[in-house]
Amino acid sequence: MFLLLALAVLQGLTEFLPVSSSGHLVLARELFGDDGLPKGATVEVALHLGTLAAVLVWYRAELFQLLVTERRRLALVALACVPLVPVGIWHTQIEATLFGSPAVAAAGLLVTGVLLLASARLPAGGSELAGLAWKGALLIGCVQALAVIPGISRSGATIVAGMALGMRAEAATTFSFLIAVPAMAAAGLLTFLEVAADGAPRDFSGLVLAAALASAVGLVALAILVKLARARRLSWFAPYCFAAGALGLLLLNLR
Repeated sequence: MFLLLALAVLQGLTEFLPVSSSGHLVLARELFGDDGLPKGATVEVALHLGTLAAVLVWYRAELFQLLVTERRRLALVALACVPLVPVGIWHTQIEATLFGSPAVAAAGLLVTGVLLLASARLPAGGSELAGLAWKGALLIGCVQALAVIPGISRSGATIVAGMALGMRAEAATTFSFLIAVPAMAAAGLLTFLEVAADGAPRDFSGLVLAAALASAVGLVALAILVKLARARRLSWFAPYCFAAGALGLLLLNLR
């Protein structure tokens, strides 16, 4: 149970802070094992549901407007999710290839560090979501699809991509998480279908608690990220990503 709750805290923090939740989970399971955890992908389903709930709560007003009045913005969100279609089709092969390699996760963290460091050199943009063009939305969507690689932060990469397109940092952050909702929901659904095919776990109590904990921690992390993104301080996370990636590679080589 302790390991499950520790993973929930880790997921809640790293899903939103630009340090890659997938990279941390891959390295954590490799270094500490997964004895006592529910078998298969049930843990991932629970943790993703928890962090998805956090996004829905934080951006509830924006999501409501998106569905009711902001048809153009809804179309941009849908367009940004198109590059995820191939990822969904070949997700089994992608997971087997990438998520089974802790070295890839560690290297991905180093890449994330470079992206975050580069964000400090980007000129301050003034464009809001209303000014985002179709090509820009598709580009950010492609970046989100590439962030399926463990270690590459989805939030960090997409926010930096939006800033590089001239968007105000807070607007880029909002768009990053608006397009995260369908991405996280689709990933959770695919994983749930795999779990259902393997048979449901006997005890859901631990998973429910883990999902709730991931959601609560995620809301705190999301508040921190929005504040730091508004102040253009994403580069503050770069040293951590460099250290985590380098330490991961070192420990893997020592095993």
